[in-house]
Amino acid sequence: MDTKTDTKGMQMADEAVADSDLYVDPVREKKLLRKLDIWLSPVMTLIFLCAYLDRSNIGNAASAGMTKDLGMTSGDLGNAVTLFYVLYVSFEVPCSLLMKKLRPSRMIPILIFCWSIVVMGTGFVQTRGQLYALRILLGLFESGMFPCLALYISIFYKAEEQALRVSYMFVSSALSGAFGGLFAYALLHMDGVQGMAGWRWLFIVEGCASIAVAVLVYIYLPDNFETAHFLTDEDRQLMRTRALLNERYNGRPDFDWGEVRKAVTDPKLWISCWNQFCGDICSFGLSSFMPLIIKSFGFSTVATQLLTIPVYFWASAAYTSMSWLSDRWKTRYFLMVPAVLVTAIGYAVNLGVGASQRGALYFSLFLVAPGIYIIVGINATWLLNSHAGYHKRATAIGMNQTLGNCAGFVVGQIFKKTVNGKYVLGLSFCLGSILMGGVGHLVLYLWLRHQNAKRDGMSAEERQREIEHGKGGDFHPDYRYAL
Repeated sequence: MDTKTDTKGMQMADEAVADSDLYVDPVREKKLLRKLDIWLSPVMTLIFLCAYLDRSNIGNAASAGMTKDLGMTSGDLGNAVTLFYVLYVSFEVPCSLLMKKLRPSRMIPILIFCWSIVVMGTGFVQTRGQLYALRILLGLFESGMFPCLALYISIFYKAEEQALRVSYMFVSSALSGAFGGLFAYALLHMDGVQGMAGWRWLFIVEGCASIAVAVLVYIYLPDNFETAHFLTDEDRQLMRTRALLNERYNGRPDFDWGEVRKAVTDPKLWISCWNQFCGDICSFGLSSFMPLIIKSFGFSTVATQLLTIPVYFWASAAYTSMSWLSDRWKTRYFLMVPAVLVTAIGYAVNLGVGASQRGALYFSLFLVAPGIYIIVGINATWLLNSHAGYHKRATAIGMNQTLGNCAGFVVGQIFKKTVNGKYVLGLSFCLGSILMGGVGHLVLYLWLRHQNAKRDGMSAEERQREIEHGKGGDFHPDYRYAL
């Protein structure tokens, strides 16, 4: 994002709102939010849908014969899943910090275009090594997508407005599983066209579709509210007022290594990273291996692709509802507790029933899937709400996603073998992870509640002393953490 544009916008805002004492008309603000949602949410959802569709279609391809055609074992497939995260986790923090300099309207479509070419190329691989190389490149180009989009949301929306908007991205990741199953079912019927297997067409067609999305984003996406073509001058003035109201927490736009240092020395960042890591073990296991898990229940290849669709649609609907409630009730933790419990029950059912009870095994996925998306999505939003100052927040979300996505190294190794037709090791590991993450959520809740209570108990003199000592961002005495 252009710093000069931001600074100019802030200066204009100083003049524009001086006489209004930074008052925001709630009726106008509601209309503004509706306009932002109409113009921004669909494109961000589409971007994330493409990202998840292009990374998780390896599971659909594997269940449709890719491993057999390339002479791969189940262990080789696990390695391919793991290799995606080699560069993915390494470049998330740099990408989140670079977006401000390189501008969202250029950086995001370039990343989409690059990974689209890689996905198309996957349709032509002939060896295991070629697949490995392309998975590494795919991880590189997709690495910046979530942290960049999460930061992009924080530019336009206040903290209490972000959970629902971040939820759109996680909903799209769930929908990518549904569409992935639908596309796989349709494209498998192209088996033999031009002498190529159906799973190859899956990669080629989805890669072409993502290129079209890259072009659309390049034309459409504004860098900030000052350059948003769909906002009127009145809308921009209101956005400037909102920005100034948050400025005591978010600071000025100039880069400051001190903000980065504040982020990495903040205990609540590391608690959030642990929670994200535990949740992502389950999330990646589901997105990468659900077709193979369902196939292990004894369903045919075609039936497997179709049976993934209802699970993902249910997960997306449940997650959207919980995110809406999270913003409406202004709570994070108390919606994550039932999600942890229901997900744990789902894993326990899957592990406890016999391999021949296909109905019960399939039903367990309807307990697991929505809980996973609620946990990882609301945890990421909670992190954004708990760090203020652009570069502190950028570092925090980058670290959160980097360490959380290290779960990808684990997932590829725990879903390698089946025992009596079931992925016992992988599912057991996920059950333990979701419970350990639940402990982390409790610790974070207690920590933030303590900090809020401490600030509530400050005297006027103590509050003024904190301000004079330069306490800003989320350390400002007036800042309250979402619980």
